[in-house]
Amino acid sequence: MGQWDIMSEHLVRREEPPPGISSFTKIRLGWISPEQAVLVKPGETTYASLSPLSKKGEKLVVKIPLKGNRYYLVENRQPLGYDRILPDSGLLILKVDPNAPEGYGTAKIMDADPKSPRFSRATFRLDRPTRNLFLDKEANIAVIPLWSEGDSLGVLITTPNQSEDALKAALVIQERKARHPDPREKVRRVTDECIARFKSFDFKACR
Repeated sequence: MGQWDIMSEHLVRREEPPPGISSFTKIRLGWISPEQAVLVKPGETTYASLSPLSKKGEKLVVKIPLKGNRYYLVENRQPLGYDRILPDSGLLILKVDPNAPEGYGTAKIMDADPKSPRFSRATFRLDRPTRNLFLDKEANIAVIPLWSEGDSLGVLITTPNQSEDALKAALVIQERKARHPDPREKVRRVTDECIARFKSFDFKACR
Protein backbone atom coordinates (compact mmCIF):
# COMPACT_ATOMS: atom_id res chain seq x y z
CA MET A 1 0.00 0.00 0.00
CA GLY A 2 3.02 2.26 -0.17
CA GLN A 3 2.54 5.66 1.48
CA TRP A 4 -1.11 5.05 2.32
CA ASP A 5 -0.52 2.99 5.47
CA ILE A 6 2.22 3.32 8.07
CA MET A 7 2.40 -0.47 8.24
CA SER A 8 3.44 -0.50 4.57
CA GLU A 9 5.71 2.54 4.30
CA HIS A 10 6.83 4.60 7.25
CA LEU A 11 7.04 8.07 5.73
CA VAL A 12 5.85 10.20 2.81
CA ARG A 13 8.49 12.90 3.11
CA ARG A 14 11.52 13.05 5.37
CA GLU A 15 11.32 15.18 8.53
CA GLU A 16 7.50 15.13 8.40
CA PRO A 17 4.99 12.99 10.31
CA PRO A 18 4.30 9.46 9.04
CA PRO A 19 1.27 8.58 6.90
CA GLY A 20 -2.00 7.52 8.43
CA ILE A 21 -3.65 4.11 8.61
CA SER A 22 -5.84 2.47 5.98
CA SER A 23 -9.32 1.11 6.61
CA PHE A 24 -7.87 -2.41 6.25
CA THR A 25 -5.57 -1.89 9.24
CA LYS A 26 -8.19 0.02 11.24
CA ILE A 27 -10.70 -2.81 10.80
CA ARG A 28 -8.09 -5.30 11.99
CA LEU A 29 -7.43 -3.14 15.06
CA GLY A 30 -11.14 -2.84 15.81
CA TRP A 31 -11.12 0.93 15.17
CA ILE A 32 -13.96 0.74 12.64
CA SER A 33 -17.21 -0.73 13.86
CA PRO A 34 -19.55 -2.82 11.66
CA GLU A 35 -22.04 0.07 11.79
CA GLN A 36 -19.48 2.37 10.14
CA ALA A 37 -19.16 0.11 7.09
CA VAL A 38 -21.52 -0.03 4.11
CA LEU A 39 -21.85 -3.51 2.61
CA VAL A 40 -22.58 -3.59 -1.13
CA LYS A 41 -22.81 -6.84 -3.08
CA PRO A 42 -21.60 -7.05 -6.70
CA GLY A 43 -24.45 -6.22 -9.07
CA GLU A 44 -26.11 -3.83 -6.62
CA THR A 45 -26.31 -0.05 -7.00
CA THR A 46 -25.75 1.96 -3.83
CA TYR A 47 -24.93 5.57 -2.98
CA ALA A 48 -22.87 6.24 0.14
CA SER A 49 -21.40 9.33 1.77
CA LEU A 50 -18.08 8.59 3.46
CA SER A 51 -16.52 10.71 6.19
CA PRO A 52 -12.75 11.24 5.99
CA LEU A 53 -11.10 8.07 7.29
CA SER A 54 -9.00 9.99 9.82
CA LYS A 55 -12.10 11.51 11.46
CA LYS A 56 -14.94 9.96 13.36
CA GLY A 57 -18.02 9.62 11.20
CA GLU A 58 -21.21 7.69 10.67
CA LYS A 59 -19.84 5.84 7.61
CA LEU A 60 -16.12 5.34 6.99
CA VAL A 61 -15.77 2.55 4.46
CA VAL A 62 -17.61 0.58 1.78
CA LYS A 63 -16.99 -3.17 1.68
CA ILE A 64 -17.70 -5.14 -1.50
CA PRO A 65 -17.40 -8.94 -1.08
CA LEU A 66 -15.84 -11.02 -3.85
CA LYS A 67 -15.37 -14.73 -4.47
CA GLY A 68 -12.90 -16.67 -2.37
CA ASN A 69 -13.27 -14.50 0.76
CA ARG A 70 -11.66 -11.58 -1.06
CA TYR A 71 -13.21 -8.11 -0.95
CA TYR A 72 -12.79 -4.45 -1.90
CA LEU A 73 -12.61 -1.61 0.60
CA VAL A 74 -13.41 1.96 -0.48
CA GLU A 75 -12.30 4.80 1.79
CA ASN A 76 -12.21 8.62 1.73
CA ARG A 77 -8.66 9.86 2.38
CA GLN A 78 -8.25 13.57 3.09
CA PRO A 79 -5.29 15.53 4.58
CA LEU A 80 -6.83 15.82 8.04
CA GLY A 81 -5.76 14.61 11.48
CA TYR A 82 -3.39 11.65 11.30
CA ASP A 83 -3.79 11.74 7.52
CA ARG A 84 -2.49 15.30 7.22
CA ILE A 85 0.59 14.04 5.33
CA LEU A 86 -0.70 12.24 2.23
CA PRO A 87 0.57 12.00 -1.34
CA ASP A 88 -2.93 12.66 -2.69
CA SER A 89 -6.59 12.83 -1.65
CA GLY A 90 -9.84 11.26 -2.82
CA LEU A 91 -11.33 7.77 -2.86
CA LEU A 92 -8.84 4.99 -2.25
CA ILE A 93 -9.78 1.46 -3.29
CA LEU A 94 -8.09 -1.57 -1.70
CA LYS A 95 -8.39 -5.20 -2.76
CA VAL A 96 -8.00 -7.57 0.17
CA ASP A 97 -7.11 -11.25 0.00
CA PRO A 98 -7.10 -12.72 3.54
CA ASN A 99 -5.61 -15.96 2.19
CA ALA A 100 -2.45 -14.25 0.88
CA PRO A 101 0.63 -14.67 3.09
CA GLU A 102 1.40 -11.67 5.29
CA GLY A 103 3.52 -9.22 3.33
CA TYR A 104 2.64 -10.76 -0.05
CA GLY A 105 -0.40 -8.79 -1.13
CA THR A 106 -2.90 -9.22 1.68
CA ALA A 107 -4.10 -5.70 0.82
CA LYS A 108 -3.33 -4.03 -2.50
CA ILE A 109 -4.16 -0.55 -3.76
CA MET A 110 -6.13 -0.34 -6.99
CA ASP A 111 -3.97 2.44 -8.40
CA ALA A 112 -5.96 5.09 -10.30
CA ASP A 113 -2.75 6.24 -12.02
CA PRO A 114 -0.33 3.30 -12.33
CA LYS A 115 2.24 5.56 -14.04
CA SER A 116 2.65 7.70 -10.93
CA PRO A 117 5.54 6.68 -8.64
CA ARG A 118 4.88 5.16 -5.21
CA PHE A 119 1.07 5.40 -5.51
CA SER A 120 1.36 9.19 -5.50
CA ARG A 121 -1.87 9.61 -7.54
CA ALA A 122 -3.64 6.46 -6.46
CA THR A 123 -7.01 7.95 -5.54
CA PHE A 124 -10.10 8.15 -7.72
CA ARG A 125 -11.55 11.64 -8.16
CA LEU A 126 -14.50 12.99 -10.12
CA ASP A 127 -12.48 16.06 -11.17
CA ARG A 128 -9.75 13.98 -12.84
CA PRO A 129 -10.90 12.65 -16.26
CA THR A 130 -8.53 9.68 -16.20
CA ARG A 131 -9.28 8.81 -12.56
CA ASN A 132 -13.05 9.09 -12.22
CA LEU A 133 -14.07 5.46 -12.74
CA PHE A 134 -12.97 2.07 -11.40
CA LEU A 135 -14.19 -1.02 -13.24
CA ASP A 136 -14.00 -4.72 -12.41
CA LYS A 137 -16.06 -6.18 -15.24
CA GLU A 138 -15.42 -9.76 -14.19
CA ALA A 139 -16.91 -9.08 -10.74
CA ASN A 140 -19.68 -6.82 -12.19
CA ILE A 141 -18.52 -3.82 -10.18
CA ALA A 142 -18.08 -0.13 -11.00
CA VAL A 143 -17.03 2.52 -8.48
CA ILE A 144 -17.53 6.23 -9.23
CA PRO A 145 -16.19 8.99 -6.95
CA LEU A 146 -18.70 11.80 -6.51
CA TRP A 147 -18.85 15.39 -5.25
CA SER A 148 -18.09 16.56 -1.72
CA GLU A 149 -20.81 17.37 0.80
CA GLY A 150 -19.02 19.16 3.62
CA ASP A 151 -16.12 16.95 4.74
CA SER A 152 -17.78 13.85 3.34
CA LEU A 153 -17.28 12.46 -0.14
CA GLY A 154 -19.94 10.63 -2.12
CA VAL A 155 -19.35 7.33 -3.87
CA LEU A 156 -21.55 5.30 -6.18
CA ILE A 157 -21.18 1.53 -6.36
CA THR A 158 -22.93 0.19 -9.45
CA THR A 159 -22.45 -2.13 -12.43
CA PRO A 160 -20.30 -1.58 -15.52
CA ASN A 161 -23.49 -1.46 -17.63
CA GLN A 162 -24.81 1.52 -15.67
CA SER A 163 -21.47 3.24 -15.17
CA GLU A 164 -21.48 5.32 -18.36
CA ASP A 165 -24.84 7.00 -17.67
CA ALA A 166 -24.01 7.37 -13.98
CA LEU A 167 -20.64 9.00 -14.65
CA LYS A 168 -22.10 11.43 -17.19
CA ALA A 169 -24.79 12.45 -14.70
CA ALA A 170 -22.21 12.86 -11.92
CA LEU A 171 -20.13 15.11 -14.16
CA VAL A 172 -23.19 17.26 -14.91
CA ILE A 173 -23.73 17.78 -11.17
CA GLN A 174 -20.04 18.47 -10.59
CA GLU A 175 -20.03 21.07 -13.38
CA ARG A 176 -23.15 22.81 -12.05
CA LYS A 177 -21.78 22.93 -8.51
CA ALA A 178 -18.47 24.37 -9.75
CA ARG A 179 -20.16 26.94 -12.01
CA HIS A 180 -22.67 28.09 -9.39
CA PRO A 181 -21.02 27.85 -5.94
CA ASP A 182 -23.66 30.26 -4.57
CA PRO A 183 -26.54 29.70 -7.01
CA ARG A 184 -29.80 31.57 -7.37
CA GLU A 185 -32.87 29.83 -6.01
CA LYS A 186 -33.97 28.47 -9.39
CA VAL A 187 -30.51 27.12 -10.24
CA ARG A 188 -30.19 25.56 -6.78
CA ARG A 189 -33.62 23.93 -7.11
CA VAL A 190 -32.73 22.34 -10.45
CA THR A 191 -29.37 21.13 -9.11
CA ASP A 192 -30.99 19.68 -5.99
CA GLU A 193 -33.56 17.90 -8.16
CA CYS A 194 -30.79 16.45 -10.30
CA ILE A 195 -28.94 15.22 -7.20
CA ALA A 196 -32.14 13.66 -5.85
CA ARG A 197 -32.70 11.83 -9.16
CA PHE A 198 -29.07 10.69 -9.12
CA LYS A 199 -29.40 9.29 -5.62
CA SER A 200 -32.52 7.39 -6.72
CA PHE A 201 -30.40 6.03 -9.62
CA ASP A 202 -32.41 7.72 -12.39
CA PHE A 203 -29.22 8.84 -14.13
CA LYS A 204 -30.71 9.65 -17.52
CA ALA A 205 -33.36 11.90 -15.97
CA CYS A 206 -30.66 13.69 -14.00
CA ARG A 207 -28.72 14.42 -17.18
